[in-house]
Amino acid sequence: MSIALDARIVRTRQALRQAMIDLAAESPLETITVRAIAARAGVGYATFFRHYVDKEALLADVADMLTGAFLQQVRPLLRQKDRRGAARELCAFVEANLPIHQALIAGGSGETVRAGMLRQTLETVGRARSSPSHEPLDELLLFHLTSAILNLLAWWLRNLDRVDADTMAEIIERTVLTPVGAIRRQPPGGFGETTE
Repeated sequence: MSIALDARIVRTRQALRQAMIDLAAESPLETITVRAIAARAGVGYATFFRHYVDKEALLADVADMLTGAFLQQVRPLLRQKDRRGAARELCAFVEANLPIHQALIAGGSGETVRAGMLRQTLETVGRARSSPSHEPLDELLLFHLTSAILNLLAWWLRNLDRVDADTMAEIIERTVLTPVGAIRRQPPGGFGETTE
């Protein structure tokens, strides 16, 4: 009984996440209601609240799911230190899921959703690390990396007609990934020191 119940919970959550993604392709985020999400998912209105306290909690779950899926895709490239490949993969992933990323990152809810997405991304990336870091610089670099990329993506999603995915990948690689990689290679205590 427990396994069947767990499978039903997983299916319902998947249906609700997919409904949110589908509706984001059709309507502005702020106009999407819980009732519409539940109807699209094929579940009752009250069932929604057995899984999520509100629409923002569902959005956070969608953001976490997308972040996890992206990290799974890009992890081999990051292990190979292929920053350009990772940036290209990021932009391709955003393009493949364009409506929900526009809603989450560059949509009308803007800062509130992005702040939640930043938190979710930091938690997901932190959990995905091979070994936890207790160094303040590592935490700061992860925060900078994540927030800088989200800000660049927000700008790009508002300017898709001006910048293609390859150019955006190069911008992300050159302005964020490579500089952060250079800082991480600094010897302990070497950050901030000048060599003259």
